[in-house]
Amino acid sequence: MRSDLEASEDDETPPRPACPNCGEPVAVVTAVGPHTGTASPCGCSVTPGLLKREH
Repeated sequence: MRSDLEASEDDETPPRPACPNCGEPVAVVTAVGPHTGTASPCGCSVTPGLLKREH
């Protein structure tokens, strides 16, 4: 029996965008200013809004 919270094999999760500095997948960008942010989990400094997720 499958729970609604479990992912099925038919579900496709788009890939995470790559960090422009190190190439690691980025899960979250925390904005600390209008032009300054930190990518997580790599910790690189990035511009917020620079990374776009492919749909």
